[in-house]
Amino acid sequence: MSDLDPARLESADRLDRLDESLVRERLRRARVARIGFVDGDQPIIVPVNVATDDEARIVFRTATTGPLGALDGRRVAIEVDGYDTTLHSGWSILVQGVARDITMATDVAARRLQRLPVDCWAPGSRDRLFVVLPLSITGRVIHGDAAGDWFAGVPAS
Repeated sequence: MSDLDPARLESADRLDRLDESLVRERLRRARVARIGFVDGDQPIIVPVNVATDDEARIVFRTATTGPLGALDGRRVAIEVDGYDTTLHSGWSILVQGVARDITMATDVAARRLQRLPVDCWAPGSRDRLFVVLPLSITGRVIHGDAAGDWFAGVPAS
């Protein structure tokens, strides 16, 4: 089949929604994400290490000071993705929700979330623990060459 074959062009580079079970699986396996929020009048997006529970609640650690430490009660967006530059394919999951500081929380749900393993790559103390409570979750995939099944960002995806 040539690169210009109509059948190949029809099937390649399609944008589809990710199945909900696949969205949840990839969120659970993700260890790196980007968090977006507005600081003053500026949009900010920074990478964070994450862990996700079965209810798609995303946990991250941060320092006591800095912009992430001020997110308690604020709306945020978390994005997780994977892609293959050779195959021109990839996927993206967007979680919109509210960030809550659960560092000192003692309720049962918070205690369970506090036990999720968040592997922090950033240097220094990361003693504040936040959870993003999802309000909206969407996922999409763009299909390139169907021969590949590797996506960067999430191990063994």
